[in-house]
Amino acid sequence: MSTEDDADVPRPVRRRGAFVLATAAGLSLLAMLGGGAGAASVPQLTQPVQVTKGDVDPGRTYTSPSIAVDPENPLNVVMGFVEARTRRCGLMRSADGGTTWKRLDASPSTATFPFCFVISGNVDMIPVAFGRNHTLYYALSGYDDGDGGVNNGNVSVLLGRSDDLGDSWKTTVVRSARGKQPPDTETSRPVSDLAVDTHSGKEDVVYVTWRAEYRTTTAPNLQPRLPQVSVSTDGGKTFADPVNVAAPAWANAATRADALKTTTTLPGSPTTTAPPAGSRAAQPDQPVNFGGSNPSLTVDDKGNLYVAWVTHSSNITPAPVPAIWLSTSTDHGKTYTASAVTAFQQGMSTFGTQRLRWSPQGGPSGTLHLVYEGTANPTIANATDAYYQRSTDGGKTWSPGKALNDDDPKGLAYQNSPNLAIAPDGRVDVVWWDARNDPGVRSHDVYYSSSSDAGMTWSKNMRLTTQLVDRRIGIWGNGFDVSVPPGIASTNKFAVVGWDDTRNGTQLTQTQDLFTTDVQYANVGGGTSKAAKVALAAVGAVGVVGLVLLLVSTINRRRA
Repeated sequence: MSTEDDADVPRPVRRRGAFVLATAAGLSLLAMLGGGAGAASVPQLTQPVQVTKGDVDPGRTYTSPSIAVDPENPLNVVMGFVEARTRRCGLMRSADGGTTWKRLDASPSTATFPFCFVISGNVDMIPVAFGRNHTLYYALSGYDDGDGGVNNGNVSVLLGRSDDLGDSWKTTVVRSARGKQPPDTETSRPVSDLAVDTHSGKEDVVYVTWRAEYRTTTAPNLQPRLPQVSVSTDGGKTFADPVNVAAPAWANAATRADALKTTTTLPGSPTTTAPPAGSRAAQPDQPVNFGGSNPSLTVDDKGNLYVAWVTHSSNITPAPVPAIWLSTSTDHGKTYTASAVTAFQQGMSTFGTQRLRWSPQGGPSGTLHLVYEGTANPTIANATDAYYQRSTDGGKTWSPGKALNDDDPKGLAYQNSPNLAIAPDGRVDVVWWDARNDPGVRSHDVYYSSSSDAGMTWSKNMRLTTQLVDRRIGIWGNGFDVSVPPGIASTNKFAVVGWDDTRNGTQLTQTQDLFTTDVQYANVGGGTSKAAKVALAAVGAVGVVGLVLLLVSTINRRRA
C-alpha cells in the first residue's frame, strides 16, 4: 500500500531518482580514488612490485635504490642500484610510473673503473637526478682490484650522463684517487648525493658530493673524514677540484671550543697515556683534527647551494659528540659559509643520515627540509626517531626537531635512515626504516608521512611494506653493515618508493631484492592497490545498477 505522497509521484521519476543516486555514489567513489580533477586527500598504495624479478641468481644482493622522475614526463622513472655480489652498478627504468620495470644493459661504470659497491655504513646510495631536456645524471664510486680494495684502497668518483634515459652513457671522472700512496691513499665512499641546477647558465650545473676517507693514516695523526663537493658548470663534462665544505666551520675557534666541551670522560674510563709531542693528538684544538661525513646537498631556484653534513673528528679522546651543520655557497661551489643546524648532542649518527631538499613554498626564500636519525633518549641504545627540521630563511634559523614517526614513544622502537623528496606542487614526502612492528631491531618496515604545507603539519604514518624485512638475511648487518635508506621520488600525482627486501631469501642464499610501491594521490595507470581495485569494482557495480534502473524507467515510460 502506498502513502498519499508516494501516489503523487510518477513511477518513472522514482526510477530516475534511483539512477541519479547510483550515479552520484559512483562519482563519489571515483573522487575518493583521485580519479577526478582533484587529488585524493588520503593516498592509495599499489601492490609492491619486485623490480629484480628478472635476476634468477639466488645469491643476488641488491642495496636500497636511488630514484628519480623525469620532470618533463613523470611516467619515466629511473632507479640507480648496486648489486653487492658482483660489486656492479646499473639502472632500472619504468615507463609507466613504477608499475613495471626493465633492467638496462648499459652502465655508467667504465672498463677501467668497473666496480662501484663500497662497504660504507648508513648511506651507500647511488644518486640519480634529471637535468634539462630529459638528461639523466648518475653519480657513483669507481675502482678496480688493482686500486687496493674498498677499505684501505683508492676509490674514485665518477659521473655518468645519458641523453637517452640510460640506454647509453658518457662517463666523466669527477675525482681520481688512482695511484695515490699511503698516507695519501684516498677512499671516496660513499658518493652520497647529487644535485642539478637547471636555472643557472646555458648548461646544467652539476654538484656531486661524497665522504673522503684517508684510512692509511694512523694515530696519533689520523686524518678525519671530509665532506667533499665538486662542481661542473658544463653539464657534467668536466669538474673542478673538490672543496672540503666543513673547513669554514672548523676555522672558527669558537666552534672547535663548543665541540671540545662535549668530550667528557665517563666514570670508570681507562686512563690514556700522553700523546707524542708535536702530534695532532697532542694539540686537539686545531682545524686538522676536525671534518665531516656523508654530505647531502640541494640547490634553490636562484642557484644557491646548500650542503648538510655531520661533524667528525680524529685524534681526540674521548671524541666530541656529533652535530649537523649547513654549508652554503652562492658562487657555484667556489666558496662556502657554515652554520650549525643542531647542537652537539649524543645519540646522533656519527656517519650521518641527514638528507636535505629545497622547495619554493613556505617563505620568500622557499624552505629547506632536513630529515635525519635523531633521538630524545640518547642514553638508550637504538631508541631513535625519524627527525625533521625546516628553515625558511636560507638556513639561518631552523625549527625545533620533530619526530615524524607517530608510534608510542614508550615502545622505544628503532626508526632510522629517513629520506625525502619534494613534489612539484610542494608536497613533502618522507620515508624511513621502522622497527615498531618488531620487538627487536632485526626486522624493518618502510613507513611514510607527507606534508602539504611546507612542513608545518604532517600526515598520519602509513606502512608501505606488506611484510617485515628480515635483517637476519642479506647484508644490512651481516658482516657488511650496509644500511641504506629507502629510495623515493615524487610527482604531484604519486610518489615512487623503493627498498631492499629479503622476503625471497634464506640463511643459505642471503637473497636481497628490490621492491617498489606507488603512493598514489591520483590514479596513475595500472597497478592500483587492492583497496583501490575493490572500490573501482564497486563503482562499476553501481554504474550497472544505474543503467538497469534507467532501462526499466524507459520501458515503463513507453508502456505508460
